[in-house]
Amino acid sequence: KKKKSEEKKSKKQKPKDQDLISSDDKNTLVPASSGTGFFVSNNGHIITNDHVIVGCRNVTIAQQGKYVEVDVIAYDERNDLAILKSDIRPKKFYRISKEDPKLMDDVVIAGYPLGNKVSTGIKTTKGSVTSLSGVGNNFSEFQTDAALNKGNSGGPIIDKGGNVIGVAVAKIEKEGIDGFNFGIKSSVLKSFSESNN
Repeated sequence: KKKKSEEKKSKKQKPKDQDLISSDDKNTLVPASSGTGFFVSNNGHIITNDHVIVGCRNVTIAQQGKYVEVDVIAYDERNDLAILKSDIRPKKFYRISKEDPKLMDDVVIAGYPLGNKVSTGIKTTKGSVTSLSGVGNNFSEFQTDAALNKGNSGGPIIDKGGNVIGVAVAKIEKEGIDGFNFGIKSSVLKSFSESNN
């Protein structure tokens, strides 16, 4: 589910998906970001990227047309993951795959690229796993040619069985370069989730 947040002063760096919005309270501009997240339990646990919520004072999610404030339970700056907790008890949630993606596996990326600028509905892109490592031989990530856009950060990368094999995290943006999109492997997500109960 999509989330919006306001940032306070922090030692952490500014999130990648930030824009400036007007604050009604002080009529000043404050940084805000949006991204994607997804439920991984029927107890309201949500996975997203750390860079989507870094330094946030308030983290809210849009759920069925309502904005709900959530708590940040844990975050991992190095692997760019975060666990949020809401009071929502979803009827359905994503299962994290026990296996990492394999080269040439078909994948679907789901999320909210460009926020509400295009539409409020979830958007998906299809592709395949094109490399089993990320930038600089980072083996906690993999590469896919499924399109990632601003706002997809923190969304699920799903296999044919509907299991989460990764979390959308980054895209190399240079003129003439296409298909360099990265996800965090399910084994890293599973380890992070289990270490935080």
